[in-house]
Amino acid sequence: MLIYRGKTGTDMKKNEIFRKIRQEIISGKWHEGDKLPTEFEYTEIFQVSRDTIRAAFKQLEDAGYIERVKSKGTFVHLPEVDENNRIISILVPCDNYLRYVEIHFQQLLFDLIAEAAKVGWGVVPVIFSKTNSNEDIWWENLAKFNRNSRIVVNHTWYAPYFKTLAGLGARVAFICNDAPVPDEWKSYTSQWINFIEEDTSAARQSVQYLAGCGCRKIALAMLDLKRARNPLLSGFSDECSRLGLQSFTLDLKEESDQSRLVADFYRKKQFDGLLVHLPEDHLPFRCSFREALGLPPDLPVVSVPVHNSTFYSDPKENLVSVKYRSRTMAHDIVKYLIDPQYRPQVLRYGTGLCLPGETWEE
Repeated sequence: MLIYRGKTGTDMKKNEIFRKIRQEIISGKWHEGDKLPTEFEYTEIFQVSRDTIRAAFKQLEDAGYIERVKSKGTFVHLPEVDENNRIISILVPCDNYLRYVEIHFQQLLFDLIAEAAKVGWGVVPVIFSKTNSNEDIWWENLAKFNRNSRIVVNHTWYAPYFKTLAGLGARVAFICNDAPVPDEWKSYTSQWINFIEEDTSAARQSVQYLAGCGCRKIALAMLDLKRARNPLLSGFSDECSRLGLQSFTLDLKEESDQSRLVADFYRKKQFDGLLVHLPEDHLPFRCSFREALGLPPDLPVVSVPVHNSTFYSDPKENLVSVKYRSRTMAHDIVKYLIDPQYRPQVLRYGTGLCLPGETWEE
């Protein structure tokens, strides 16, 4: 007769303590070389026997997270760095993100893969959260990062991880727009290479184009318009004011009927030019871009693309779109991340307008 013997309470407690201390190490509470509490101190913290603490320490030591020095104590000792690792990691929010990713990130990822391959490197997406929440970090999945890692951080969404990432001393390419960096982040971002996309310039160029088409009453309609530090909004407002143009703004909510909102807004304001930023795949099918938004067929429109829509490849649409320099930036990201002389700095990337009949290729 076979008798199943499950884990004892001591085994379960040992594993729980191992996971808790490991979590503290990989989340940045403890850093390389830090001295951990003694076995006696941990028995008080976890209310367990010294043997249980010793067993948990043995697991941590075998996994490469600590080093025990006789008569001196227990110290954080992160797993050895592989100097020959030729991988650039790029953070992604969750496991299904790449299925629905917007064209901006898609282009950046493809360009990074191509540029890295030219010099014998690879690019690997790394999932940040199991639940697509920046407050619910998948720490175990990020535990592979160390001081020799090359990591692309493509948004301020990852801000809850900034302190830990800076503590690792990894090489980081931080991509953001030209909104001011909050003071509480500066001590972290100043350690990295900042790749800044000038959304303010994109808005100014768009307003100038619409004004050149004879527009005098220009509207901006975009998702999350009122978010803090919105450079598209500030650039739009400033340029309209500078040119003496009447301006209107419309905040499009993610869950709303965006095409109806734009149509209603046009009927109310009768603007004669539009800068728009919305998911094109939310628009009704089998009609033109302007028709989907309830706009006159000849109304000048500049769009900030979200998805790779056929609206932009059809010359009949006569759409102007904002063009980002993703290929140039991807080339520079790879160049600076693999350079032996990694040096924190700030690099800026202007935008352009893609006119009807042109492509987004640089």
